[in-house]
Amino acid sequence: MELCLLIWLTFILHFLHAMLTAFLSFLQKEQLVTNQTEATLLAVSGGVDSVVLCHLFKEAHLPFAIAHCHFNLRGKEADQASQLVASLAAHYQVPYYTTQFETKSFAAKHKISIQMAARTLRYHFFHQLLYKQKLAQIATAHHWDDAVETMLLNLIKGSGIRGLCGIQPIHGSIIRPLLFANKKDIIAYAKQASLTWQEDSSNQALYYQRNFIRHKIIPLLQQINPNFSITLKETALKLNDVRKIFAHHIALAQTNNTITDEDSHCIPIHTITALPGATTTAFELVRSYGFTFKQIQSLMEKPTGSGKRIYSTDYILYVDRQKWFICKQQKAAGRQAAIEANTPCIAYANHTFYLTQHNQNGYTIPKAANVAALAYHKLAFPLTLRPWQAGDYFYPLGMQGRKKLSDYFIDLKVAMVVKEKILVLTSNQQIAWVVGYRIDQRFCIDNQTETIFEITLT
Repeated sequence: MELCLLIWLTFILHFLHAMLTAFLSFLQKEQLVTNQTEATLLAVSGGVDSVVLCHLFKEAHLPFAIAHCHFNLRGKEADQASQLVASLAAHYQVPYYTTQFETKSFAAKHKISIQMAARTLRYHFFHQLLYKQKLAQIATAHHWDDAVETMLLNLIKGSGIRGLCGIQPIHGSIIRPLLFANKKDIIAYAKQASLTWQEDSSNQALYYQRNFIRHKIIPLLQQINPNFSITLKETALKLNDVRKIFAHHIALAQTNNTITDEDSHCIPIHTITALPGATTTAFELVRSYGFTFKQIQSLMEKPTGSGKRIYSTDYILYVDRQKWFICKQQKAAGRQAAIEANTPCIAYANHTFYLTQHNQNGYTIPKAANVAALAYHKLAFPLTLRPWQAGDYFYPLGMQGRKKLSDYFIDLKVAMVVKEKILVLTSNQQIAWVVGYRIDQRFCIDNQTETIFEITLT
């Protein structure tokens, strides 16, 4: 009997030591904890995964703090989980941070799912703590089974190479130290170490997509391949190498085929169309601006067709001849400014306008495009500065008759990205100056002009 007990204790100690060794090896391999003097913020729900994460950090003598979120979704069960995590922090004698959220109200207000609302709220809380408490990073208890579920979920919903690679060990300031282990090993470790945790009953609810994959889809796949999880891990390793090759390709395309200044991003798209996987390459070059793959796929059907444009939440992409231009959307609200006769200068649309009055005697009309000299007696104050609009027209000085601004810009071959930023100065709703280009014939200096109203753009 004593021999059996000794063998059993030896087995337990060996298992616990093996798990800790694997944990430390994974930390080192992925460089997850590079500074062992700065505390890591552990996201702890009270479930078995996060409880094991705390225990491994303690056994590895790594400094940590605990953060816990109460989402007000599970009633007494959530209250008990909060109490468990609080006692865990007290047991380990580490800093403890907690908060409560009205998750359902937040989800309804922002028209998102409960799961997305909870994710948004908790990560916002974690990042606030990271900054305020000067912590090294955030650690979550995602394990390999979570990665498998993510890969399948992304495959079913449609994903690029990033989604098919599953959960990564590092994402910004977030690390996942348990990705080396599966759920079975984590539960075994918790039992052998006599840890206390609480099961989340919502993990059994099949109306959550991830749970449906876990309890229904994966068991079916394991009937085809009993080693499905191991096989998928090997596939993930290969895909991660493919992802690195892909990232290298995109980085070269970014360096060789894009031009960026403070106002816009320019892609000579004709150089991209010659590359393998042109549509995906083009999408990767603009994805950070919020454009979708479907938008780029449609645009690539005729990538150099001038005049096309697509919109993301904050940006516009214009097609002008063989180039794509991306610039930030200018919001229409409040985008005009009034100029009185005695206004000395005015700042507007990232420019400064200096306004002066001159006597015509001895005055020489400047030839610079950034200066307009107008007949004071022909102006009706206040003047208005605003962006040009479709349908605007003027009588260009030195030309016969009326001209639509859109036609005028086409004649000058003004790039679309430049065109969108052009301003006009109006007097009594009539255009007096197309800023930086030409004044209107109706407001030019003549023999009856005594005072000249000069505007200089800087």
